[in-house]
Amino acid sequence: MNLKKEILTLIMIMTCGLISAQVEIRGTVLSELTGMKPEADIYIEVLKSRHPGTMADSLGKFRLEYLEPNKEYLLKISAFGFPTQEFEAITNTGITNELFLLKAECEFDAEKADSDWKNGKPKLLLFGSIAPVANTKADERFERNYKIEYYDFGCTPPAMDCLKLYNERIFELMDEKYGKEWRKKVRPDVEYLN
Repeated sequence: MNLKKEILTLIMIMTCGLISAQVEIRGTVLSELTGMKPEADIYIEVLKSRHPGTMADSLGKFRLEYLEPNKEYLLKISAFGFPTQEFEAITNTGITNELFLLKAECEFDAEKADSDWKNGKPKLLLFGSIAPVANTKADERFERNYKIEYYDFGCTPPAMDCLKLYNERIFELMDEKYGKEWRKKVRPDVEYLN
């Protein structure tokens, strides 16, 4: 009889453990600018909790497991170039699916590209990191011939999504004005050219 009680108790403990293990938040983090995963690593932290944070995968998806049911959690999401943002998520008794859109503060975007083009001050944006590459004489000729400036952020760029929107619009404008020939002469480190 005691053996049956012990087995039944063990089964109940394991069942409760499995039920609580199924309470989780599955989320996707996307850039509000592009509707895609931000061009950065994404870290998700659960505030006011001992729960360890996690990283989103290459599609912007993440999972926070072993949470309490029917509880409100405050998540802090960080991605390089984006301001850190907080989001609320309320668990249920199973899997809660969430979509989080990160807002970027863009100094450079497609509208800025159009404005710079019209004002005769367009740029091709670079992210040179800690050791930016200086312009060569050929680069300086390119700038004069095409009336455009290489602009290197060094190691402090804005959100890469912003750079992408700006550069892609400049590429379109360059193609319209000069055809595709300029692409053979441009610096290979211009972001998002290929």
